[in-house]
Amino acid sequence: MNNLFRITILSLALFSSPAILAEGVDWNALTADQQNILQPFQQQWSQLPAARQLRLSKGAERWAQMTPEQKQNAKQRFKQWRELPPAQRELLRERFETFKQMTPEQRAALRKKHQWFRNLPPEQREQMKQRWKNSTPEQRNEMRERMRSMTPEQRQQLRQQWRQNKAQ
Repeated sequence: MNNLFRITILSLALFSSPAILAEGVDWNALTADQQNILQPFQQQWSQLPAARQLRLSKGAERWAQMTPEQKQNAKQRFKQWRELPPAQRELLRERFETFKQMTPEQRAALRKKHQWFRNLPPEQREQMKQRWKNSTPEQRNEMRERMRSMTPEQRQQLRQQWRQNKAQ
């Protein structure tokens, strides 16, 4: 039992070591599905950086698990991504990195806010977008700080007031 424990620990250390990861993913170690998906990269595979090989192999694994509908959605999103100006793609990359650095609680709260926004009627979403676009950076920071300092009850009260003003 003690030897089995040592072998397990040694194996984990070896396979998770930066030296092993720096070697990348051998083409022949990929599954048949992954090789099929990544076929356009086969000729240059050994020249790709190890981190890119790892990302591509994981992406191919996820792709193989997707339903046809999920694949269609992913293709559409990728097409939209390619059509974005480089500056906007870079901004989105930065925002994604910020998102990855958040705690699970912060990510959950952000997802909840996003879902709340997506559930608003389209005209209300558009009004909010326009109000934000027409605000100065100082006004935006002030709005952010005001919202951060509010309790959930105060935010709810503000939403109700906003809805009442809109209805009038």
